[in-house]
Amino acid sequence: MKNFKFIFALAFVAALTVLFASCKKDNFETSPAEYAFTAEELAEINENFCGTVDEQDFNDHSLMQEGSVEDRGTGAKGKFWPAGQVLRVRFQNGSTALQTKVFNYFKTWANHANVSIVKVSSGNSEIRVRFGIVGNNSYVGTDNLTIAQSVQTMNLQLTDNSAESSIRRAALHEFGHALGLKHEHQNPFANISWDKPKVYAYYALQGWSQQKVDEQVINHLGWGPAQHTSFDAQSVMAYSIPASLTTNGFSIPWNTEISTVDKEFIGKMYSGTRIRVRHAANISGNITIHLNGIATTLNKNETIYVPAKTTGNTLQIWECPNGCMWSSFYPSYGTKYKIVSASNNANDLKLVVD
Repeated sequence: MKNFKFIFALAFVAALTVLFASCKKDNFETSPAEYAFTAEELAEINENFCGTVDEQDFNDHSLMQEGSVEDRGTGAKGKFWPAGQVLRVRFQNGSTALQTKVFNYFKTWANHANVSIVKVSSGNSEIRVRFGIVGNNSYVGTDNLTIAQSVQTMNLQLTDNSAESSIRRAALHEFGHALGLKHEHQNPFANISWDKPKVYAYYALQGWSQQKVDEQVINHLGWGPAQHTSFDAQSVMAYSIPASLTTNGFSIPWNTEISTVDKEFIGKMYSGTRIRVRHAANISGNITIHLNGIATTLNKNETIYVPAKTTGNTLQIWECPNGCMWSSFYPSYGTKYKIVSASNNANDLKLVVD
């Protein structure tokens, strides 16, 4: 049985891989001058790149103007708003016409997530937008609640003269962050064959150090802090990847629409239909589970409510992110569960009623 599970795990990961196949530093291994970039690529660097602000930077709000970025991708575990949340949006500047365009794109997310998005002109708000001259950036999900009401939580490098496609992409992408989403190109299931010297040179044009490029572009998302689906190259939360930055010609355009997977994922994360699971196994490490198309990693003794269906649920227990075995269980909606170890083998995990 164990050999069967191991073979199944390898096949599962292989199938996923095939199927879904913003500080300066003076010393770069590769100089930007070594590569020629088109006018279009330079314009993209200057206008389109997003940076979400990390929670450790809450006390330095100047970072909102400096293009600071969050160091992880896809969905931030524990930072999604409650289902049915009313998100009040207040614009701090900008013309009425520009505000209306951006807000209408924001509201598109409410077609797929169980939230209400309303525009306010005064009083408290969860999301505060400022049109600035440097960068697109946003706090992630409920991190917005830690920011003083006088400070913007989102910066958009947009003007009345911005192209409609740029307005649409920036608005959809940044509000995706405000809902709790992170950058899709760092999804753990992404298997992007980066040409690192060229990637460093490309982002050096934006003043990014190699360390920053590693953290924000190249490195995969860690398993612990996120919830995610399989890699979605069509996601509006993905960076554009020119074919020149990969060794095999893989590329992603500037996606300007919410993808099918984006819609499905955000719908699940804002669904009120959930099953509670607790890590009570006799092992010190994390456990990754897969339910309803979403992978979630639980820390030791952590309890989490995961999106589920009212019927027909299959929950798979993955003992660790690499080289591990899946065990399938069929939980019932409305029941609380825990993951425990078999009495004679701590690594033999099972799901039982809590």
